[in-house]
Amino acid sequence: GDKKDYNQPSEVTDRYDLGQVIKTEEFCEIFRAKEKTSGKLYTCKKFLKRDGRKVRKAAKNEIIILKM
Repeated sequence: GDKKDYNQPSEVTDRYDLGQVIKTEEFCEIFRAKEKTSGKLYTCKKFLKRDGRKVRKAAKNEIIILKM
């Protein structure tokens, strides 16, 4: 498939101003984000690329929970 260029700004940073880290967990950071167009505040979660398999499993579990 297409390879991503991780050195370029992402759609997230194009759309949101990322702010203060609220909490750091084993596989992720939870932080504030402000939508640039509306000024609305959100809480976001960024998964860290430390232990690939464990992070992917944690991310998949999180997605399943959010879809419920």
